[in-house]
Amino acid sequence: MYRRLFLPTGRRSRMPATVPLVTKLTTVLLFFAIFQVHAVGFAQKITLSEKNAQLEDVFLAIRKLRIYDIVYDAALMKNARPVTIDVKNATLKEVLDKSFKDQPLTYTLRGNTIIIREKTESILPLVTVEKKKIRGRVTDASRKPLPGVTIRIKGTQTGTVTAADGSFSLDVEEKAVLQFSFIGYSTKEIAIGNATELTVVLDENNSTLNQVVVQAYGTAKVKDITGSVAHLGTKEIRNAPMGATIQSMLQGKVSGVNVAIQSASPTSPISVIIRGASSISGTNQPLWVIDGVPDYSTNTSGNITNSLYNLNLNDVESIDILKDASATALYGSRAANGVVIVTTRRGAEGMRPTIELSTRVGMQVQDFNRYKYMEAPEYIYFADKAARMEAYGRGAFDYFTRLYLDEQAFFNLNSSEYNVNSFQTLPGAFYEGNTNWMKEVTRNPFSQQYDLSLRGGTSNISYFVSLYNTKMDGIVKSGGSNLYGGRINLEAKLRNNLKFGLNMNGATRKADDKDYMLTVLKKVRPDIPPYNPDGSLFTRDAYTENPYTTLLNTRNGNGQTFNGTGFLELSILDGLLLRTAFTANYANSQSLTYMRRGSTFNTTGSRTWENPKMQTKVWENTLTYVKNVGKHDILALAGFSMEKYSRLRYEMNATNFPDDDILNDFTSGATRGALKEEYTANALVSQFARAHYKYNDRYIISGTIRRDGSSRFGPDQRWGLFPSGAIAWLISEEAFMKSPRVQKIVSYLKLRASTGTAGSQNLGNYDWITGVGSSRYNEQPAIAPSSIGNANLQWEQTRMTDLGLDYGLWDERIRGTIGMYRKHTDQLIYNLPLPPSSSFSSITSNVASLKNEGFEFDINVDVIKKNDLTFTLDFNASRNTNTILKINGITKELLFPNSYTPYMSVKENQRTGIWYGFQTANRLVLTAEEIIALQGRSATGGKTFYRNSLENAGDLLFIDQNGDGVITNDDKVSLGSADPKFFGGFGATLTFRNLMINTTFTYSYGNKRLWSMAMEDAGYVGNYNQSNLVAGKSATLLSPWEATMPRMTQYGDGGNSTFSDFWLHDASYVRLNALNASYRLPAKIFRDYLIQGVDITFQATNLFTLTRYPGFDPQGNWSSTAIGTGMGVDNSFYPSAKNFNLGARFTFK
Repeated sequence: MYRRLFLPTGRRSRMPATVPLVTKLTTVLLFFAIFQVHAVGFAQKITLSEKNAQLEDVFLAIRKLRIYDIVYDAALMKNARPVTIDVKNATLKEVLDKSFKDQPLTYTLRGNTIIIREKTESILPLVTVEKKKIRGRVTDASRKPLPGVTIRIKGTQTGTVTAADGSFSLDVEEKAVLQFSFIGYSTKEIAIGNATELTVVLDENNSTLNQVVVQAYGTAKVKDITGSVAHLGTKEIRNAPMGATIQSMLQGKVSGVNVAIQSASPTSPISVIIRGASSISGTNQPLWVIDGVPDYSTNTSGNITNSLYNLNLNDVESIDILKDASATALYGSRAANGVVIVTTRRGAEGMRPTIELSTRVGMQVQDFNRYKYMEAPEYIYFADKAARMEAYGRGAFDYFTRLYLDEQAFFNLNSSEYNVNSFQTLPGAFYEGNTNWMKEVTRNPFSQQYDLSLRGGTSNISYFVSLYNTKMDGIVKSGGSNLYGGRINLEAKLRNNLKFGLNMNGATRKADDKDYMLTVLKKVRPDIPPYNPDGSLFTRDAYTENPYTTLLNTRNGNGQTFNGTGFLELSILDGLLLRTAFTANYANSQSLTYMRRGSTFNTTGSRTWENPKMQTKVWENTLTYVKNVGKHDILALAGFSMEKYSRLRYEMNATNFPDDDILNDFTSGATRGALKEEYTANALVSQFARAHYKYNDRYIISGTIRRDGSSRFGPDQRWGLFPSGAIAWLISEEAFMKSPRVQKIVSYLKLRASTGTAGSQNLGNYDWITGVGSSRYNEQPAIAPSSIGNANLQWEQTRMTDLGLDYGLWDERIRGTIGMYRKHTDQLIYNLPLPPSSSFSSITSNVASLKNEGFEFDINVDVIKKNDLTFTLDFNASRNTNTILKINGITKELLFPNSYTPYMSVKENQRTGIWYGFQTANRLVLTAEEIIALQGRSATGGKTFYRNSLENAGDLLFIDQNGDGVITNDDKVSLGSADPKFFGGFGATLTFRNLMINTTFTYSYGNKRLWSMAMEDAGYVGNYNQSNLVAGKSATLLSPWEATMPRMTQYGDGGNSTFSDFWLHDASYVRLNALNASYRLPAKIFRDYLIQGVDITFQATNLFTLTRYPGFDPQGNWSSTAIGTGMGVDNSFYPSAKNFNLGARFTFK
């Protein structure tokens, strides 16, 4: 029966040549093994002995043949009578005839499908009515066939169901009306008239009421949820562009969730903040749960072994975002920042096997015109001029100023008056090259992806198997990554009350990371040639790097991950289910780096090897009871879990190699470091429970409690308790809402409220105990304290309160959510600075409390909803504010990112994320008098003095806020917020027959961003290049009355790189984040083939951005630090890029 699934003899395989032979053989053997399960029962007959059994038990015996599908309405089984049957080696017809004898039901055998329907008896005289045969096909809006659609002649029980390709045929009268119904789709009626063929398109039923979402340790319908939960289904996920990750899928899709992608790198870090930051020092990322198991690989420093980056999006069924205490509290100490639950695809019992093959190719396009740097003539001009200016600026400011303001006089200076210590003024300081290094070393990279999956099931087994490969080139030549992975999800019914399941996922990724070179490329001098006249690579000194040399450096990574979960489910009694599950996750990675001679600060070669290994073990046990008694629905759950995470890391390095290409192994290094070994671990033990009660489908109350014990805390502070409670009222189910006039407008309305506590353990594994390290005393090895412990550290605890309204109007053509929340976090953990007399720099302490308040709004509108045409709009907006309520300890001010280079100062009763620095009046120093005012005084009382005798015309003018004549920390003020006033996303989806087009926009408003690259360079043109954005507007080129950027300097004198509002800019933006289009080819093309459908897809990302921000990207290029500092800093190390993907998805019968 399945032989047609394989290629005829002699037909060339289309499998890529790069796929290893072992992979091919494994795939073929796996498919044969699974298909064999279906073929065994073809020749079997039925032996059955039942007494007073349910009719469905007979169906179960028939399904074991693995030949026939049985289609029926579950409601019909209520009228079925008990069956007593005793047959041996009987045919199918014999079994069916005996089973349906004296039943109010009958059956029809159509091919391999058995259709069960209600038996009707004619009580009227027989009248001959002329009938005709009508044929047709049923599809969804995207023209995908819908098998199993129930078709009935209105007013009768006569009907049929659609076959696997959506086709049907039925004998009907000319005046008949056909009713088409299918789960998840709106019922449709069509009058036959003169038609003999029909093409029927069913619209998805967008009803929010019956949508199933995944929650902690279970699932529930949306109408029964008391918490704030957002859901992304298969449709949204499978339209994702190539290279997208689970985190990026949330961008612009869900209110209250702020997603920021750092760069266009294939494994770029992605920040996901749900309802604002709840910690001031630790991670504010949510807990990720994959198939019910918390994922710890997100804690790794790199992404090569991070499960979220190695997960294939085509394997994902749904993503559920849990935002409030009612939804998250069962995850206890890890849920303060929200929870994201990822559920992968599965088969279904009795499901025919479906093979799906998809392939995509893509290209990343960089807009290098935005990243222009000076060419050699410009660079030489500016460097030369900066050297002259700095020479006079160091001792003769008045003379310098007069010359500076008189350009002609400046040009008339004799070269002997240059600063002889400046290398730019020495003979041979400049070279004859003119190299655009960004263009020479980078490219528009290509990528490709292949997916193969098998999904199906028998009467007792369901399965999903997939293999995938994603290869992505890097923007820097010779860089990139290659990912191979596979997944098996299997469930088997061992007995009627016992089920076994196994979920396994493995992946391996190889990466050659060259993207770090982008930071180097932007600053490399353009006058440097790539090669010497003899053809060898150009080299000069440790301060002058040739990117071609750096391109030859080795920076390889190789990582493997394996995640496996096995579970047993035992149905003890009706409604009472016991489940036990054990999970083991392993990750192993190796990185090898070799830096050649000629790399920055490297003249002898250096090699480093790193090998971290991680493992997580989780054992969870739950007992669930579900009961319905009339109008009362009860659910109770109790559970116990144990988890352990460990990490072992080795490192070795060597330097001073005689050769870069041959003798560059560790044994050849003249200077070898000792082998380093690090081990760290933590454990968590938990008990938890949940109760859920619903009355009359309209009043709901639920409560949860969890008790966690963590090894990260001292013995007296190890346990934390995290309770929650919630209520919900389905207003739309009340009698006063049932009038036709009200129901026409309000189809769904639910009010919900929740409160509860979640926790966080944002600290190291051993911060509670004093650490020791090796030392020497009297020339002897010794042990000495290396860090001070704090055994009194307590859990960060976040109390959450949530109020929400879920609505659906006009038959849910308008639907959405309105919500408000407050989060109050106590015992915030922070590395508190200590006085020098303590001999320690800091101690980890509970120092502060924080408040989050916010508002969320979601709306979806079906603007057009017709058979062949639908048009939907969606919009979401969020606002969040963070306020520090109290700071305890020896300080009343917390500095970020650190006390040495603070950009932000957090004080009591002030918002977090506030920039703190100098004001500049947004202009430059213009006159000698202003210079004298800055240079003529010095600070007293030990205060840091930010201006000195090197200040001159063309430097930034800082405002003396307190009027004491000097610029000190006392003159710093608040400069705006790094946090947006509101953010969100919007989009549109258009479907017309076989065509679907979808767009997603993201936006942010009201936040200020630090253009860090421009600030840190701040005219420093000594041995580095400068962006045209900076150089072309600097006071080095223009008079200070015309210039908008500070003057160029050779050494960075002038204090212009001191943090001030001059470098802060409005980073509001609107971005077309994604454009997706798909077209399903007409089914008639493949009618004679094994192909069920072919979808052609196109995706594009980052097509345009509307913003006034002058830097490279208003959203990307951030670094990971706390309280928004890093998110608000634009380091400009990796440009954003446009991505274009083209693909095809084949579904086989």
